[in-house]
Amino acid sequence: MSEFEAQVRANQRRVFQIAYAVLADAAEAEDVAQEAFLQAFRRLRSLREPERFRAWIGRIVYRLALNRRRSLLRERSRETVWQGSQPSGVGSEKDTLDQLFLDRVRREIDLLPEKLRSVLVLCAIEGMEASEAAWILKVPEGTVRSRLHLARKRLLSEVKP
Repeated sequence: MSEFEAQVRANQRRVFQIAYAVLADAAEAEDVAQEAFLQAFRRLRSLREPERFRAWIGRIVYRLALNRRRSLLRERSRETVWQGSQPSGVGSEKDTLDQLFLDRVRREIDLLPEKLRSVLVLCAIEGMEASEAAWILKVPEGTVRSRLHLARKRLLSEVKP
C-alpha cells in the first residue's frame, strides 16, 4: 500500500465529516470528499510537510465544501418553483419539535457571517482544536478562539428552545 493510500484510509472519515458539517447532505459530502482526495493526489508534490497531511487535506475539503455550498445556494435561489413541504410520515410531537429546532439551528448557522460559521463548523461541530482550525483557515489561533466565542454567543441569542 502506498503512503497516499494509507493517508486516504486514515483520513477518509474526517474528510467526509468536514464536508458533511458544511453541506449537511451526505451525497454532496461524499462527492466533495472524493474531489478533495483527487486534488490532494494531484498536488501531493506541493505538500512541503508530509506530517501535516491531515490538516492539509482538511483545508482542501473545507474549501471545496464551501464552494459547493455556495453553488448549491445559488442554484436554489434561482429556482422559481415553490414546493410545499408535506410530512412524509407520522411521528411524535416531540420528534417534530426536535426536527423543527434542528432546522432552526441549521438556518441560524447558515445566517452567520462566513468567518464565524467556518470556525463554528470546524471547532464546535467537527471538534477540531483551535490550532488546527487556525492552520486550515490561515488565521491566528487567537482569532479562531474569539470568532468561536462570538459565533456561539450569536447562535445562543438567536436560537432559544
